[in-house]
Amino acid sequence: SKNFKSNKMQIAHIVSDLVLSFTGFYVFFKHLVKLELSSTILWESFVLSITASALFGGIRFAGFSQAAVPSSFFQNLASITGGIGVAAASFALVTNRSLSKLTCYIVLAFGFLLFALAEGFGIHLINAILPIISMGLIVVFGIIGLFGRNKRSGIWLIIGVLFFALGTFRTKIFGEGDFNIDIFHFLTAAGVLSFGTAVSHSAK
Repeated sequence: SKNFKSNKMQIAHIVSDLVLSFTGFYVFFKHLVKLELSSTILWESFVLSITASALFGGIRFAGFSQAAVPSSFFQNLASITGGIGVAAASFALVTNRSLSKLTCYIVLAFGFLLFALAEGFGIHLINAILPIISMGLIVVFGIIGLFGRNKRSGIWLIIGVLFFALGTFRTKIFGEGDFNIDIFHFLTAAGVLSFGTAVSHSAK
């Protein structure tokens, strides 16, 4: 009975990871590839990193434990480099600005530098603080959008951050059961979808 329950949870984790990765691919191909290359790169640093992490996560829960390493790698990449990228992309979205390629490369280079410091030197404070800063900035940019031409984009950015915040603090809200992992996957998928919707509602 315990074995059966464990297998059911593993299957649930695989399904929720696949839902998250499918959502990431959907948002990328539906909304992000239509943007200018510089904006696409910034958005994809976050969305595709989450997608890759979920894909490897599903493989890990399917019984291939080696996939845990790349899953964790891409999750941290999404939190740090992707967090900076998506904050810059959100700013460009609500202000109707096209960031230059140089600006995007500088933003991502800074993100990769912080990622290298966190991963290579074990500076875990970066992993803990940077996502909070990034999501806080996106809320600010969302509010700016509410007072400009991009009201709907602003609303969806704020909704997206709300889903990510719920995912981050899920243990305090939903407890520590095995289903906690699936809740995180579904809330993250909802956040990614919200960001994609924000992009789709941008004022032209």
